[in-house]
Amino acid sequence: MPTVYRNIALIECVDEARLVELLAGGLQRFVVRQLGPRALQVDHERLPEIQKLLERLGQTPRILRG
Repeated sequence: MPTVYRNIALIECVDEARLVELLAGGLQRFVVRQLGPRALQVDHERLPEIQKLLERLGQTPRILRG
């Protein structure tokens, strides 16, 4: 039986090294689960904090709403 998730936030990086860098920079505290070598599910209720962290780390996240 398939599982359908609602109200989730995903982060997908261009490569594994970038994801490791972000995790080391503080992103780890927001992680719900790692979905693959370049993708994470993060706490959707903390998106403003996550966005600020990414910007502090020199990343400009592209935010998609769906």
